[in-house]
Amino acid sequence: MQTHLQHVHSHQPQIFHYSLDWRFLLPMADQKDAYVLFDENADFRLALEEVGIRESNQLSFAEFRENKHSNISLLVMPFGLPMRWVGAKQKEQIEFYSASRRLIASGGYLLVGFNNAWYSRVSAPSKYYSCTPRRVAYQLKQAGFQSSKIFGAMPNLNIPEYLFDLESRAMYFALQYRFRRKPVVLKSLHALAATIGLARISNFLPCYFVVAMV
Repeated sequence: MQTHLQHVHSHQPQIFHYSLDWRFLLPMADQKDAYVLFDENADFRLALEEVGIRESNQLSFAEFRENKHSNISLLVMPFGLPMRWVGAKQKEQIEFYSASRRLIASGGYLLVGFNNAWYSRVSAPSKYYSCTPRRVAYQLKQAGFQSSKIFGAMPNLNIPEYLFDLESRAMYFALQYRFRRKPVVLKSLHALAATIGLARISNFLPCYFVVAMV
């Protein structure tokens, strides 16, 4: 009996601290076409490998600055712009997005995650900038992207369990019907939407993903 228990405990499933639900927002299903750009993080690299994103497609910002890649179909920055590599001024951030755009093939996409600067309980790593949806949309437009669409996410960028289309009808459907077992924050958003309206409720989501097309 003791031997049996030891065998069970030695084969416990591995627990990942990251979820890759943002993949559902990408316009292409093949993960081999996605290059993921992030600051060094061994745990996150393991999560990427589990879903088939090759090590060669996992780029650090140091590698990105060397401009060794071009004609990328999908470039993903799931945690946003790192403070270590990008300046805080809006001009510097626009320039970084411009440099990213030049590496993406025509018709390709950029996905960026970011924490809501208006959300007071940000729990994501502080080494990445927080921002507002309006500011990011402006920066991407100034950087030369043709179009962009923003999606709300909960509870955080590490584990984006809930993804919201910010269009009012889609928000209503998600809050009213989609999630049968609603966490406390979702219940609060549902109640708040009745007071201030769905168009404004999107500003209160803790984090976002934006998909921009070249």
